[in-house]
Amino acid sequence: MKKLLIIFIALQPLLGTGQEKNTIITVSAKAIYVDPAPTFKATVSLSPAFSSYASDGMDLEALKSHFKKALESKGIAWEDIKETPFEFGFETMGYDKEGAVYEYTTTSIEKMRGFLEIKSLGLQRLNAIALLGINQREYQTLYTNALKDAHSRATAIAAAMGKNIGKIVKVEDNNYIGKNLEVSIYYDRPVGEHIFSFNVAYETQ
Repeated sequence: MKKLLIIFIALQPLLGTGQEKNTIITVSAKAIYVDPAPTFKATVSLSPAFSSYASDGMDLEALKSHFKKALESKGIAWEDIKETPFEFGFETMGYDKEGAVYEYTTTSIEKMRGFLEIKSLGLQRLNAIALLGINQREYQTLYTNALKDAHSRATAIAAAMGKNIGKIVKVEDNNYIGKNLEVSIYYDRPVGEHIFSFNVAYETQ
């Protein structure tokens, strides 16, 4: 029994050293893509369910008339918007009043800005997005640049720990790869910007 106990104690420092050597560092890999010519799409709904006291008693047709005039004031023709762009529309929203869903698509920043500025009785904005056209070659560049970013981050962390960075041991990527990537339009970010990111884990030496 005494021999076995001595052997076990002697192995403990070796096991600890091995565990310390294999420390894993996980970082977020990031790269930025900016589409120079995105397509913009905005979706709104129109219904007496959203009307203020000023439109009490107005039906959907009256609200449509107000909305049409508001569009024309921004230089947007009624024919330029699409009602119920997909198979279902306002009925999916669960209100007890009738309504309509409209979609407007344009490649013009000014046109989209004008559409988003529209204020009309019974109007509610649902979303405003930019569609980015990223091809396979551009995705490859994003992955390459993001991995360089990840390596730089992991190297700095490892240096702070007094270690060197080793090989990649794990990558977690949930990015959608394909054309017409949808990104939200933000007031504080450039038009057509997409921050491409995924997680990378490195071992240390």
